Amino acid sequence: MAKLVIGWELGNGMGHIMPLRMIAESLLKRSHHITFIVRDVSSAEKALRGLPVKWMQAPQVRYQPWEMTRTDCYSQFLGNIGFRDIDKLHASTQGWISLLRLLKPDAALLEFAPSAMLACHIENIPTVLQGNGFFCPPADNPDQFGIMQKKLPDEMRAAEDAALLDSVNAVIAIYQGKPFSHISELYAGASATLLTTFQPLDHFERKDSTDFYGVWVPTQSAHASWPKGDGKRIFAYLTARPGVDNVLKMLAASNLPTLIYCNGLSGKYRIPFVSERCHFIDSLVDIRELAKRADFGIFHGNHSTSALFLLHGVPSLQIPLYMEQLMFAQRIKAIGAGEIATLDQPQRIAAALNALLTTSDYKTQADKFAEDNKHFDQEKQICRAANRVEAVLKNIER
Repeated sequence: MAKLVIGWELGNGMGHIMPLRMIAESLLKRSHHITFIVRDVSSAEKALRGLPVKWMQAPQVRYQPWEMTRTDCYSQFLGNIGFRDIDKLHASTQGWISLLRLLKPDAALLEFAPSAMLACHIENIPTVLQGNGFFCPPADNPDQFGIMQKKLPDEMRAAEDAALLDSVNAVIAIYQGKPFSHISELYAGASATLLTTFQPLDHFERKDSTDFYGVWVPTQSAHASWPKGDGKRIFAYLTARPGVDNVLKMLAASNLPTLIYCNGLSGKYRIPFVSERCHFIDSLVDIRELAKRADFGIFHGNHSTSALFLLHGVPSLQIPLYMEQLMFAQRIKAIGAGEIATLDQPQRIAAALNALLTTSDYKTQADKFAEDNKHFDQEKQICRAANRVEAVLKNIER
């Protein structure tokens, strides 16, 4: 039996912690002892209910939304969340080190937790990285590390990498740890990487990796009833943001059977868009059942939901809010299974909706994705991922 820490540091929502719960269930059956360290304790209370595990609050990484806008490469992204600020990075890393020294784990399984990765490097704790492609950037070629957009000249990207390296190594030096020669080593040093996505949907377009394990989506007990009416069924999973009202107006005006989950949009603000054929749901329901019956989805680059819809041959309109979501949306468009627009492009949104309604090519490509992955078995892939974690643990015992 091994002691394992499962850590989650960045990002919001159940989409981060639920896949961790699913692999934890498999590892618990093998008699390992698990402690979760989580960004959001309210999500943990819901997601981990019933599991024989302890959970603790992760050190908080605080940043403003506008800080996320300049993200041409991964070093820029890490800089935007505090890695360029030695005092801020030291504080978050020290918090993780304190928890790790308290728990004394044999290894750590980490989802979107770069400060925890640095703490594990300093403490010589083997790590396994888990998450979609964006959370686990490829690190086999330092010169090409984490390129998100090709707008940034090579010399400027190299300068971003070097500046971040100086900051990270300054923190490592405080603990007399082994310095990195390139910032990509933060990710290259992982004992294993579990990419919870499919190769065609990988944010960084890796071609030759065997680390893909598909998306893991829990089953929900709640079900939704589609509004009555003829025409294509639309499911929209949105967030209340400036400009989202334009999308809601278009959906309401389409007179098609439409279900909407709009996080943050309270009852009185929904009234203008509600009709016999346009309904809102208040909580997440069985997404697989929705995918089986929907004709297309509208998402903000939601990775797991969009991928699950594709597994059922359902195309989508992607309206990304952040760089991670844009990169994913670009993969959907690249395989021909959807379109992209932004909230400040109402005419582009309208054109994309019309294309999805009137053009069969999107459905054809979504069906191709579904056919290519028809043998995907979520439980088998979770078991395979747990085997990979256990192999790391057994290697430690040797």
